[in-house]
Amino acid sequence: MNPTTLSMIQGFLQQFGGRSAGGLSPWAIREDGLAASLQTVRSIRSRESTGEMAAAISPINRRGAPLSPGAGSYATRVGNIAIVPAIGPLVSRFSWQYWSYDEIVRDLRLAGSMPDIEAVILDMDTPGGMVDNVDSVPAEVARLREKMPVYAHCNFCCSAGYWIASSAEKVIANKTGLVGSVGALIRYVEMEGILTRLGANVVEVVAEQSPNKRLSRDSDEGRAELQAIVDDGAELFLQGLVATRGVTRETILENYGQGLVFPAGEALRRGLVDEIASLEDVLADLAGRRENSIIAASATAKAGTEKESTMLTLEKLKAENPDLVSALLAEGAASGANAERDRLLGIDAQAASLSGHDELVQRLKADGKTTPAEAAVQILAAEKAKNAERLKGLEQLDAAAAGVTSTLSGGDGGNAKTFPQNAEGWKAEWEATPKLQDEFPTAEAYVATMKRQAPKAA
Repeated sequence: MNPTTLSMIQGFLQQFGGRSAGGLSPWAIREDGLAASLQTVRSIRSRESTGEMAAAISPINRRGAPLSPGAGSYATRVGNIAIVPAIGPLVSRFSWQYWSYDEIVRDLRLAGSMPDIEAVILDMDTPGGMVDNVDSVPAEVARLREKMPVYAHCNFCCSAGYWIASSAEKVIANKTGLVGSVGALIRYVEMEGILTRLGANVVEVVAEQSPNKRLSRDSDEGRAELQAIVDDGAELFLQGLVATRGVTRETILENYGQGLVFPAGEALRRGLVDEIASLEDVLADLAGRRENSIIAASATAKAGTEKESTMLTLEKLKAENPDLVSALLAEGAASGANAERDRLLGIDAQAASLSGHDELVQRLKADGKTTPAEAAVQILAAEKAKNAERLKGLEQLDAAAAGVTSTLSGGDGGNAKTFPQNAEGWKAEWEATPKLQDEFPTAEAYVATMKRQAPKAA
């Protein structure tokens, strides 16, 4: 078996099988959110591998500087608030293709170890991930909450991602966010047939002491084994929500959708989130609560030196600290320009492999807010619609061509012969006409051409 084929099989197993080739690790994930989020993670990882760490930070959180430059962390900071990202499909250990629970735990611990960090925001943009090791993140959040507030801001927050977010003091949804998909699943892919056709000789001997080692997935016993595993994962999910959200199991089953995903307003009505706000609103809320923003800190320091405290206005700050204002404005302008540049480049990257959507791409780039991940979803939807229209057109051509006859295209010296104007007739016409055989290499090529020309002939 050649290395390329082996690599393809291994990748297929890893993508669908979870932690092992057997695929017995349950997942809490929304499959329809995988494609766009995988692209985002791979874009970030690729920039890290080429040394463009600073460029990789901007698309993640829109604001902030690296929390600890050179530490291999994607966490950022705005003032004294740390922002810890959870992006794309989530797995147990570090992976170049996925975000991992170990990375999130590491970033939470990093934030907790820094004396000037006074609050943390979990920036959730994930369809979910593996059940294996997901509980390590809520456990770390619980420890960190003993020292400081921990909020979760949800853009796309499903399954295992929501499991993590629910452990925060507050769960806040973005106005355009999607939240939910409470539950678990197992996808089992039987690969032996493919391996055998590729030339592999699969040999397996089960010990007499362990007859249940390889239960057939087609048997009642084998399906019962998988069902028990996935049910256990889902129950762990429910019990985690009972502990963190302070609701009963019955409330979760009744209100949380049993696997459904909800837009922000409905998620708020059902109790999955505590409020709806932008990331900037959450930053402002925490800054006001802890008085840890740059302006708030400056105001507090000045108030302590005056006999009578006064409100710090922008005009007063400009008059008393012009250098600080200039520095803040310059940093904000540079950060905004870099973020916009990365947003536009990211949208172009998403559209690079799909043609015919220039107008949509230009509109997404011009609106100033659509992220590359959101653009990928819209571009894929447009491509799907375009393919559906193309298929419909071909079906209409077939219907128009049915039953129509035509004269032999190559001529027959006055002995005219007609053939049905359909795939079988065109094939027979090609086989009977040397001129057509010279012009078209195969009967199939001639049939395809005639299908396209059928409406004109009619």
